[in-house]
Amino acid sequence: MNTIDDVIRKTLSAEDAELFERYAAEEPLHRQVLEMFHGRLRWISALGWIAGLALFAAGCYCWWRFAHAQDIRGMLLWAAGAGVAFLGLALVKVWFWLELQKNSLVREVKRLELAVANIAARLPR
Repeated sequence: MNTIDDVIRKTLSAEDAELFERYAAEEPLHRQVLEMFHGRLRWISALGWIAGLALFAAGCYCWWRFAHAQDIRGMLLWAAGAGVAFLGLALVKVWFWLELQKNSLVREVKRLELAVANIAARLPR
């Protein structure tokens, strides 16, 4: 804990301090993931999960066909298909983690806005 957090806590009222503590704690990962499905863009999150599952299934199928291919050309094509599918899956996962980070950053900015508003309200005019 640093000194700026201590100063902010001293200036907050009891209700604001409770709200500050609620936003100060980092939410568990499962709650952050579930929160992705409650916003305005929840349909994009659902579409991302569906695309991820489809790409995983396609990648596994291509890998299985690669393992059972009879000729080199077939092996190369199935390996390329598996590579593209798993690369697409990786891109979906990177996008999803970026969205989680964005939501975490927005939560932190709101926490700071609350603290600044409370400090500003206590300043003499």
